[in-house]
Amino acid sequence: MVEVSGALDLDACDELRARLGRALALHDPPLIALGVGGVTSADSFGLTVLLAADRHARSSGGRMVAYAAGLTLRKTLRDRALDGVLDLRPSLAEALRTLREHPGAWA
Repeated sequence: MVEVSGALDLDACDELRARLGRALALHDPPLIALGVGGVTSADSFGLTVLLAADRHARSSGGRMVAYAAGLTLRKTLRDRALDGVLDLRPSLAEALRTLREHPGAWA
């Protein structure tokens, strides 16, 4: 599980990339619950990091599920036609339920 907050922008990219990279390496296949409830804004740099992590998880046979997205992040994703790309769930419980149903999930 990874929690992110604040602005997902150019300044946050290196730390975000490192945190998601560590999470992707923890399980094979990678299964990540990504808490985004504290995200206050996201620009193209931050979104690129999120999408790259999601793509990596899927190409490795895993999955990344984001949860608790606030109105600002949901609007940003919708405005950029990305609202159907990231798997968004309303709560951590729902994200974990989704990940448990994934083939290769932990018991």
